[in-house]
Amino acid sequence: MHDRIKELRKKHLKLTQEAFGKRLGVTRDTIGNIELNRLARPDQKLSLIRLMCKEFHVNEEWVLHGTGPMFVQPDSFSLDQFAKEHGMTEQDLRIIKLYFSLDPKVRRDAIAYFMNGLAEEPTSIKELQEEGPQTAEEMEKQFEAFDTKSKIV
Repeated sequence: MHDRIKELRKKHLKLTQEAFGKRLGVTRDTIGNIELNRLARPDQKLSLIRLMCKEFHVNEEWVLHGTGPMFVQPDSFSLDQFAKEHGMTEQDLRIIKLYFSLDPKVRRDAIAYFMNGLAEEPTSIKELQEEGPQTAEEMEKQFEAFDTKSKIV
């Protein structure tokens, strides 16, 4: 079991003992002791193993007995959890939620606008700024107006 935990951490999650322990709320030394099998009784680490399985979507049977797939698919998707796992800021998360609160047609138009701009591959930020609308009035003429206040999640 201790070899599987080390394999999971190093090869698949690519985390140091310190980073792995931090995600689980324990020290690097605790992770080191588990990986070196210094905790002889499994009940000493069972609660930590359950937390590890939940945090990293790992199959508990694989950790404990080496059977079944290493990872399990979560039953549902949480944008907040995804954001946390990928180091997003609160502002990043608010922008994404605001984007998804937009009408689908407005989202498609925005994506098309950005994709067209990317296809032209401007050579500088200045060119990007020169290509787009320069004032709020120009932006309103080019794009359909929408109320973001009532749609914020």
